[in-house]
Order: sequence, then structure tokens, then C-alpha cells
Amino acid sequence: MTPCFRFAPSPTGGLHIGTARTALFNWLAASSMEGKVILRIEDTDVKRSSRIYEKSIIRDLRWLGLSWNEFYRQSERINIYQSFAARLLEENKAYRCFCTPERLKKLRESQYAAGKMSKYDNRCRELDDAEIKKNMREGRKFAVRFKVEDDRDIIFNDLIRGEIKFKSSVIGDFVIIKSDGTPSYNFAVVVDDGDMGVTHVLRGEDHLTNTARQILLFESLGFKVPSFAHISMILAKDGSKLSKRLGATTISQFRQEGYLAEAIVNYLSILSWSPDDNQEIFDVRDIKDKFKIAGISKSPAIFDIDKLNWMNGIYIRKKSIKELVELGLPYLVKEKVLDKKDIKNKKVMDKIYKCAEAFQDNLRVISDFTPYVRDFLTDEISGYSPEALEILRLDISKLVIQKFLGELEKSWKSFDNNKDIDLNEEQSKRIINDAGEKLKKMKIKGKFLYMPIRVSVTGKTAGPGLPAIISILGLKNCIQRVKQTLEYMEINI
Repeated sequence: MTPCFRFAPSPTGGLHIGTARTALFNWLAASSMEGKVILRIEDTDVKRSSRIYEKSIIRDLRWLGLSWNEFYRQSERINIYQSFAARLLEENKAYRCFCTPERLKKLRESQYAAGKMSKYDNRCRELDDAEIKKNMREGRKFAVRFKVEDDRDIIFNDLIRGEIKFKSSVIGDFVIIKSDGTPSYNFAVVVDDGDMGVTHVLRGEDHLTNTARQILLFESLGFKVPSFAHISMILAKDGSKLSKRLGATTISQFRQEGYLAEAIVNYLSILSWSPDDNQEIFDVRDIKDKFKIAGISKSPAIFDIDKLNWMNGIYIRKKSIKELVELGLPYLVKEKVLDKKDIKNKKVMDKIYKCAEAFQDNLRVISDFTPYVRDFLTDEISGYSPEALEILRLDISKLVIQKFLGELEKSWKSFDNNKDIDLNEEQSKRIINDAGEKLKKMKIKGKFLYMPIRVSVTGKTAGPGLPAIISILGLKNCIQRVKQTLEYMEINI
């Protein structure tokens, strides 16, 4: 039988990290076993489900590079669930429950007050036909409950956790069809998995307690019980539950911030799983060849945003400069660093390409490109960082910056026109070295030479190499910025 996995999200929100990992693991497991994947939208909760979320989930799955062989919506299968429930009623494996929500609430409260676990007291289990018909003639609403065998051990072998045992006595008769005619989660899942030929159920450990109920339903409906595997939760670095502040954001949000799909997939793949050789950076095609369900850890996975940023940076550095610019342009336009018409301006785009080359190693996410580039597309320095101000206060800084300005102006005069001059990095390096030669007798070198020059053209103490900076800015803009810095020092330092 062809291995069949399923990913079954509820469209009540976006695709979060934990849900995305579950989808990825199902896809990897199916691929490694030459099986198939079903995408099933579990949207029977009409009040909370939304087609907007469904579209968002599907868009994010496709962005991650995941695919599926079959697609279903539970909301389009209501008649199927009702027909299976009718069969269980006919076989006396289920019964109609006419208990009101008010009675069930009081039952739960009394059980909790007595220190007992809440479960249904089977009041409607033995109603005779006459009473059932009377209730139905009166139009009383009813749910359909499944009859749970008493004192039975429910045992299954979890592919990750080993043998797991439940006692049927703690479950109680549970609802399979609600009073509004829609199926309960456990019933719809079992009908779908059995009807669709699902052989492996790979899901989060929060579903572990559902498995006992589902096994009973599989058996009662005559379906083959699939193999179960429950993945551990993803926790924050401090061991707490993930929150929005600590990484529980949607894949769409990660995408908008400038994370790359291949980095997200790579990172998610090593949350609770690692290949035998402990390799961490690999292409998704390599993961498929190495992935095994048995290699998934029982221990909780720790979401580390710093590690994700590091990994994303690695994938950014694998991009060509052309690819990096194409990825970065939408952020520049969105933040109004560029107008759309600027994209057709060769001079502007040449500067963008130089920026991409200079800053590629500094980027953690694509959106970081915007603040780096913004400073190089303006005529003036937007401000001086606290560290830059400390450099400007050094006794030697003014002299260094003046000598640097002299070399810039000397180069400017060597050209025959008054247009901005595009310097390559070699020419830029020569200007810096010439300024250094003028200061050699004063033994000004190293950071005492380079830091004042860097601050004079960027207002910051960190960034790419100085030759790259001067090449990006151009000779005219460098002169303008250095004069701005000297004027600032005259007034404020």
C-alpha cells in the first residue's frame, strides 16, 4: 500500500511555525517513503474558519516549496460524516444525547467540585425507543455520542515515543456529531483518514490524548488504524510556550520581514530532527534523502531566533548580487527609499548594485537592506551615532578629516568635468592611503585614521570597507558629506 500522509490545518489563523513544521515533516516523510500527501482543510468550525486564512495557509505552504497530491475541505463532506454516524447509530455503537448545554455544564462543575475528572455520565445511553421518539417529536436538539467500551486498554506504538497506553474508563462517551449537525474534530478526522486511505498520522503532541478516541472510532468503522507519530512542541529559549514576542509568528510575517523560504525550511527541519551526520545546512533535496521519522526526537524543540537569523544570513550570502537586488527592491519601494521610476534609472541602480555587493555579508534578513541602502541614496548624513560622536571628539579627528577632504578635492580637480565621479574601490583606496601618507609623520594610522574617515562620510562606526563606501557614494557626495561633518564639529564638538 502506498504510504499516505496528511496535513490538516484549521483555517482559523495564519500558518505558524509549529504548524509549518508539521506540514514540512509530513511532506519530508512522504517524500522519503515515496508516498503521497493530502492537504485537508479542517473548516467545520464555521464561526472561526475563514477562506482568507485558508488562502494564506496555502500561499505560505507553496512559498515554502511544499506540495500535495490531493486536496479536500471538511465543510464539503458534512453529508459523509452524517452517513457514517447514522451507520454507528444503526449498529448500536452510538446514541442520541438530548442533554442540554446547561445540564452538561452543571455536570462538569459538580465533578470538578468533587475532585473528579470530567466525563459524560451516560444518562442518555440507555434511553428506550419510545423516549427517543418523544424527544424528537418535540423537536429537542440532540448530539450523537459514541459508546466507549468499559475497562479496556487502548495501546498503540507511537513511531517517535514507543508504546503508549490509555484506559477507556477515563474517556467517557464522547460527541461525534454536534447538535447543529456538524462533526466533532475526532470523528471528522477518523472518517477522513479512513476514507482517504491515510496510513501515517504525523502531528503535534498536543493531539496525543485524541489518539485513544480515534483508535476506538477507526475500529468501530472498520478502518485500518494508521501508524501514529507525535512531534514534540516547539518552546521558546527559556523553555516557555512560544509567544508572538518569542517567535510564534506566522510564516507570512517571516516572509514579509525578509526571511528566505529555503532558510525557513532548513531551520524547521532541524527542530526535533537531525541527520545521522549532524549536518545543519542543507538543501531541501538533501533533507528528503536523509529524513526518517525514527530520527525525530521526543524532546521539545527550542526556537532560537538568533540561529534562524544566522541561517538566513548564510542563504542570503548564497544569492547572486542580481538575485539580492531583486529581493531587496520591493522593500526599498515600500519604505519609499526608491520610487518605482528610480528602478529604470541606471545611475541609481548602479548604486543599488554596489550597495548589495558591499552589504551582502551584513544582512540577516532581506528587509535589513533598506536601512543600509537608505543612507547611501541621500545627499547628507542623516545623523551621527553615539559611537560616531565619541570618535569626532578625539583630538586628532578634525585633522584627519581635513586631510581626507583635501585628497577628495584634489581628485575632484583632476577630472575635467563637474559631474559626480564614480570611483572604483582601487581609486577610493588610493585616496585614503594618500591621506594616510600626509599624516604619517604624526603616527596617525589604523583605526585612528580609518574611524574618523568612516564617520565623516557615514555618521557610523561600522559597515563595509571604506573603499566600498566611497565607491558607492561617489566623489561629489563624499566631499559634500565630509564638509557637513566638519561644519557639525565646528558647531557641536
